Amino acid sequence: MKTLRKFVIPILLGMFLLILTACGGDDGDTTTEATQPPAAATVYSFQFACINRTLNPCKLVMKLADTLRARTNGQLDIQISSFPELGLAGPDTLRLLQDGTLDFGEIYGGYVGGDFPAIEMAELLGLYESSAMQEEVFNAVREDEIRMIREQFGAEVISYIYYPDQFIFSKTPLRTLEDFDGLKIRTHSTALGDLAAGLGASGQFVAFSEVYTALERGVLDAGVTGSTPAYSQKWYEVSKYIIGPLTSHPHVMVAMNQARWDELPTNLQQILKEEAAKTQAENLRLVNGWDQEGVDLAVAEGMEHIPFTPEIKKAIKEAVLDRIVPNWATRAGGYDSEAVKIYNAKVAPIVGVKINPDGSASTLPGR
Repeated sequence: MKTLRKFVIPILLGMFLLILTACGGDDGDTTTEATQPPAAATVYSFQFACINRTLNPCKLVMKLADTLRARTNGQLDIQISSFPELGLAGPDTLRLLQDGTLDFGEIYGGYVGGDFPAIEMAELLGLYESSAMQEEVFNAVREDEIRMIREQFGAEVISYIYYPDQFIFSKTPLRTLEDFDGLKIRTHSTALGDLAAGLGASGQFVAFSEVYTALERGVLDAGVTGSTPAYSQKWYEVSKYIIGPLTSHPHVMVAMNQARWDELPTNLQQILKEEAAKTQAENLRLVNGWDQEGVDLAVAEGMEHIPFTPEIKKAIKEAVLDRIVPNWATRAGGYDSEAVKIYNAKVAPIVGVKINPDGSASTLPGR
C-alpha cells in the first residue's frame, strides 16, 4: 500500500500542475497564439501640398485628413504642407508629382498649363459666361482629363477642389480700357496672360504667396485671384479696387503619385476616394457663397468694387476669339491634336466658340 502511494501521489500532483498550467495558473508567460494582440496595422503616411494653408479649400483638406485618420484608425496619416513651405511656385507641380518628389497635392491646370496645355480646357478664363457654364465644361471633359493625366504623368486623380470667382485687385481704378494700358497684372495661367494682353495690360506670373510684397513694392500694379483667397492674404492692404468678376471657379485636381497610390490596400483606396468625394461635394456647395463673401470682406476693409463695364466685357469677348482660344489651340498641338478634337467635340457646343482648321477661333452659328 505504501509502495502504491509512493507512485500515485506524484502522479496526481503532476496532473494537477498540468491542469493548472493549461488554465493559466502558472506565474510564467502562458499566453497562447490565439490571445496574442494583433500585429500593429501598417501606417501609410503622405505629405499633402496645398497651394496655401490660409485658403478655404485647404482648410477643407485639413478636415479630410482628420476624417481619414479617424476612419482608418490612423492607417491613413496625411500631413498638410503648402507651396510656400515647400518652396513651390506651381508650374512644376505635375512633374514633381510624376517623379515622386511630391506624394500628394493640389494640381491647378492654370499653373501647369504651360507644361500640359490639354489640362487648360476647363480653365480658359474669359471664355465662360458663368461659373455654371464652366462647371458644365468641366463635367464634359473630366474623364478625358483624368485619363490623360494618368497616361502621361502616372498620377491618380482622387477628386477635385474648387476656388471662387476671380477678380482683379488693383491699386488704381479700372473703369475704361485705357486704364489697363501698360498695367502690370499678376496672372496665374497662360490664358489669363492672353486676357491681360487683350485688355492692353502686361500679364506677369508671380507665385501666390509673393503677390502681396510685389504689390507693396510696386513690382505689380494689380493681381488676379479669387475673392476670398485675396482676403486671406490681406491684399486689401496693398490694393484699393476689386474689379470684376471673371465668372469662373478654377478646378484643382487632388492627385497622388501613382506608385504611392498603388502601395495602398484596396480598402484604404476606397475609403480615401469616398471621403474625398464628400469633401468635393461640400466644397462645391460652399464655393458660390465664397464668391460674394470675398467681395463683402474686401469692401468692409475699405476697397471699392467696380463691376466690369460693357466696354471691358466686349474687350474680354474679343480677347477670347483673338488670343485666348487660338493661342491655347496652338499650345495644345494644333487642330489635329487630341486636345483640340476633344475641345471641338465637347466644349465648343457649350461655350459657342469653335477652333477652325487654320487655328483661328470663331463663334458657332446662332451664338
